[in-house]
Amino acid sequence: SISPSSAGSARSQQMADFDKEPVMEEPTAPEPGADLLDVVAKFATPARSGKPLHPKLAGSINFLAAHQLQDQVLAEAVEKYKAPDNCINLNVPTVNPQIWGNMSSAIRAQEVRLQKILKILTSGIT
Repeated sequence: SISPSSAGSARSQQMADFDKEPVMEEPTAPEPGADLLDVVAKFATPARSGKPLHPKLAGSINFLAAHQLQDQVLAEAVEKYKAPDNCINLNVPTVNPQIWGNMSSAIRAQEVRLQKILKILTSGIT
């Protein structure tokens, strides 16, 4: 049987063990996502910048980057600045009509949004 004094000392030892810092063992395998953390760290560096633009031009670019371009303005820019004949990869790809007909309306809406973004990008490049 356990005497009251030995039970008290066992309890004191348990409390002392509880207060100790846990010992962290070195992992034998890499942490899950360690590769992803390495990739993220590569892109988490501040971007280098070049010489400043004229303040009015910089203001326009910053405004356009932060606000949605009106459909009419986009259509006019796409019409005015067409991709060169020898740069077919600057044209916005379209979905085959047979495939388009079999796509759900949600997927078609997603595709239209993507095409709109690509139009903005390609008109900006040309």
